[in-house]
Amino acid sequence: MMNIDSTSTSREQPEARFETFTIPQHAEALISLAEKIIQQHAVEGAMSPVKPHLIADLNYRISSAKLKHDQGLKYARLMQEAFAERDVLLRKSIATGKEDRDVKSIIEAVMQVLQQHYAEKTEGFINWGFGTRQDL
Repeated sequence: MMNIDSTSTSREQPEARFETFTIPQHAEALISLAEKIIQQHAVEGAMSPVKPHLIADLNYRISSAKLKHDQGLKYARLMQEAFAERDVLLRKSIATGKEDRDVKSIIEAVMQVLQQHYAEKTEGFINWGFGTRQDL
């Protein structure tokens, strides 16, 4: 019985060559690789060395993962758009032809009114969300 390994130098057996591959960690690259494997299995059909049940399991998992990935990308875009709109609303706007106050300056104006109104009553001032007078 002959022992065959990748370091064998026997003339009877060709040297075995194994290349190493790194399986991607990043979700998009992993999904892409899995899709390529599924596609190649379909191309090779009955001649594919990969068992159909492995491809079926991979296809099920990747289809679901890709759906969630795409959904996450959609929500990430919506989140970025919403934060951008929020930031516009919090800043001064001169698009209306007049210079509007930003949220901070409006709150400062409200605080000045409340400081005058509640000059002697700390608890009334606190009810408006400003905390204690020392926090100002």
